[in-house]
Amino acid sequence: MTDQPTPKWVTKERFSSLLEQSNPNFKAIVQFVPTSAISKGENYLTIVLRIQIEMQLKDDSLEDISYILKIPLVPEDQENDFHDMFDAEQDMYDHLIPELEDLYAKNTSISPKFKPVHLRFPGDPIKSDYILLEDLRQRGYRNADRTQGLEQFEVEAVLKKLAQWHAASAKRVVALGEYEKDIRESYFTTEHQKLLDEFNINFCMPFLECMQQYNLEPGQLVLISDYTSQLTDLNIEFGKNDPLELSVLNHGDFWCNNFMFKYKNASEVEDVCFVDFQLPKYGTPAQDLLCMLMTSPKFSIKLEKFDYFIEYYHQQLVEHLAMLDYNRNAPTLAQFHAHLHRYSLWAFICAQRMLPIVLLPPDVGSHIGNIMGNSEEAIAFKRKMFLLPAYVDQIKVILPWLINRGYIR
Repeated sequence: MTDQPTPKWVTKERFSSLLEQSNPNFKAIVQFVPTSAISKGENYLTIVLRIQIEMQLKDDSLEDISYILKIPLVPEDQENDFHDMFDAEQDMYDHLIPELEDLYAKNTSISPKFKPVHLRFPGDPIKSDYILLEDLRQRGYRNADRTQGLEQFEVEAVLKKLAQWHAASAKRVVALGEYEKDIRESYFTTEHQKLLDEFNINFCMPFLECMQQYNLEPGQLVLISDYTSQLTDLNIEFGKNDPLELSVLNHGDFWCNNFMFKYKNASEVEDVCFVDFQLPKYGTPAQDLLCMLMTSPKFSIKLEKFDYFIEYYHQQLVEHLAMLDYNRNAPTLAQFHAHLHRYSLWAFICAQRMLPIVLLPPDVGSHIGNIMGNSEEAIAFKRKMFLLPAYVDQIKVILPWLINRGYIR
């Protein structure tokens, strides 16, 4: 069983009703085993359960099936701050992602699928927030090892799928109209200034302290320190959408735990499927692209192949915008590089805040309180991340690289 108690409403009877509705040959559940779907220290916003079932069919044969169930990190009878995230993700699964998939199915010769199958329990509504999904492992999908990083062929597969997603999300505005205000703005607004201030302070204080051990030049230390003092204003500016530039629906949390691979063989990817759509944001494609490139490739290719990866993504984006008859000007590669320079904040944010989480092995201290908070325990945890040897090896090279590109300025 999982470390957290399985909620009382997660029962064999409830899944029997689901299977009766979805499988005409279903007879009974023989075994019902909820387990943790992710290792301890990997769940920052939700509890993720894998529901493993052995079922008996009407011909008395047995068949295994499993589901993924996401529920809030708090007990079911408590108020929680994550309700809006569950609502946003439900809307993505129910409406927005099917709209993107339909644009390809109806207008092109390809039919990419971006998400796992999303399900709902039949019968009376459940009081708790939940997301119920197929278990992609049953179809051969799996996560890459986040601490090792992605090979070039894996990065290319992700960038192609991301370009397909972004192209369809831009076309959707032309075909169906604007996204809702919450998706256009997310948390990048003056209304969230206090939250942004607290988050920036809580991260930057231990980061600037640990940065003294990154072997940077004095001028680089001063520049980065000055830059971090502007982060709240830069975040709010980053969130503004320029109607003259290409905007897309960003996944919003686009790192290697949030996409899964189905491999043809050891050096070829058959498909990539995205998961965890809790933080969608309509705006610059730099948000997803820079997040992925700063956090997920192997370090040996992360910076060396950066410009190649940008060109590869841009080529795929332009190709799929044309395929969808997007009737607005797509950016040239030079224009796109200038665009990334303008929105380069996200390269620093992801290198500073997400990369250490990616590289940290599963840790009991890895929870949302330590990531967001400023308690003694939270500050000590962040110091531990920022001084992790694997992180120090990367960040002491990445920070000067960001400065030399003009991404920190």
